[in-house]
This record gives sequence, C-alpha cells and structure tokens, in this order.
Amino acid sequence: MSLEISKLLDGQLDPREVKPVLDQVASDPALRDRYTIYALVGDALRGNSTPDDGFTVRILDRIRAEGGGAEPGYDPLAD
Repeated sequence: MSLEISKLLDGQLDPREVKPVLDQVASDPALRDRYTIYALVGDALRGNSTPDDGFTVRILDRIRAEGGGAEPGYDPLAD
C-alpha cells in the first residue's frame, strides 16, 4: 500500500485505482498517518511550504529548557 500512496500523491496512480486507494486510506488510521507523512515529506522535498502548528518551536524550547544543545536564536523556520 505504501507504493500506491506514493503514486497517488505523485499523480502517477492509474485513474481506476484512485478511488480504491482513497477508500483504503480513509478506512485505516495507520494508512491515513502514512498518507499525511508522505504528503509532508513530498512537500518538503519539492520546496513547498508546509503548515506549522508550532511543533518545531515547542520541541526546541523543550530541548533548551532541559539544557540541550540548541543554540540560542536558532530558528528552524527562518529562511
């Protein structure tokens, strides 16, 4: 199923296979997660912006709070 999801996101899936793949993805939480991850990775690889809910910033804040090695002022979301 991973290959089908990848092909779907890349527009390479045979049109007759789209609905069955989407039906499987919709009915299986693990496949929905895989679809989401593949879509985000694809966007990142293509240089498309991705939604940010503050997750990266919260992780960096936690690393700093626990004495981790993230440098002050480092912003992973800055261009």
